[in-house]
Amino acid sequence: MRKLVAFVLGLGLVAAAFAGLALAVVLAVASAGVMLVAKLTGRLQPLVAQPVRADQRQKGAPRDYRVWNDGRGTIIDM
Repeated sequence: MRKLVAFVLGLGLVAAAFAGLALAVVLAVASAGVMLVAKLTGRLQPLVAQPVRADQRQKGAPRDYRVWNDGRGTIIDM
């Protein structure tokens, strides 16, 4: 009787392991698909901020300061 219970519990553990792996694969494929669609539609931010010259802003727009970090140091655009 104990061998039968141990066998059934072992099968349950194996089934749970396969279910976990299947869930991980499904989530990986889904997230890769979402990232691919976002990349193709241009909805992902660039890895490094693209600076814009101060004279390119619209006339009459309020003057603001932009601060970002490009990985090599903090940039403050006044």
